[in-house]
Amino acid sequence: MRRITTTIALLGLSLFALLAPSPASAASTIEVTSATIVAKGVALDVTLTVTCPAGMSGGTELIIRQRSGNTVAYASGWAPLSCSGEPRTATGRAWVAEGERILHNGEALIGGNAEVCGDNGCDYANFEQTIRITR
Repeated sequence: MRRITTTIALLGLSLFALLAPSPASAASTIEVTSATIVAKGVALDVTLTVTCPAGMSGGTELIIRQRSGNTVAYASGWAPLSCSGEPRTATGRAWVAEGERILHNGEALIGGNAEVCGDNGCDYANFEQTIRITR
């Protein structure tokens, strides 16, 4: 009787381990594909290619830093994310704070932290990439 109980318990644990959701962060990727100036440098439209587990959705913050003279121009915003398990395009907008330096054509650092959630929990991904801003 004890052997049967132990066998059933081990089979149950094995089945639980197989069916438990695995962390999806290894499967989530975000790549900045373009950054376009809006409103004469007051904002930036950022296009991302996102791959994340199907059925999840959420968003990502966008942080832009660009050298501007002896200082750094800074913009922040967000982009909504919707996941299909395949690469998808997402677009977000980042704004320069009032009174701060505007963005211009040239190289910038764009990064952020993404969060997508579904029925089995949430997934988080960070990204940081240098890209050329265009008009």
